[in-house]
Amino acid sequence: MGVLGSVVQTAALYLARDLAGLHYLAATVLAVEITLAHNFTWHEHWTWKTAATPGWPRRAWRYQLGTGTVALLANLFAMRLLVGGMGLPTLVATPLAIGGSGVINFLIGQFLVFRRNSEPAAPKM
Repeated sequence: MGVLGSVVQTAALYLARDLAGLHYLAATVLAVEITLAHNFTWHEHWTWKTAATPGWPRRAWRYQLGTGTVALLANLFAMRLLVGGMGLPTLVATPLAIGGSGVINFLIGQFLVFRRNSEPAAPKM
């Protein structure tokens, strides 16, 4: 969800790391998972408007496997590099980490998760 998802992830990271005291990588995993749930819900209702169509559990599973895997790996790698390697503050590194996986995650959503079935629907009798 772009900016809104970035705000959710940054806020969740702040809460998990700075208030709950989690290690920055554990806080990153938690923040990414919260953001994935948030973004999937919005994509279902707004971006691809598939909420009224059957099959949301399958889409959710594909979303977690595709977008979730990319987001988790990219964010963990970027945070380890930016925070652990370069010493940037987590709240500075987070938007950079998010930007690194944004385009590929959109493409996964567009072509793998929320794709429209190209076969015509069978007539209802």
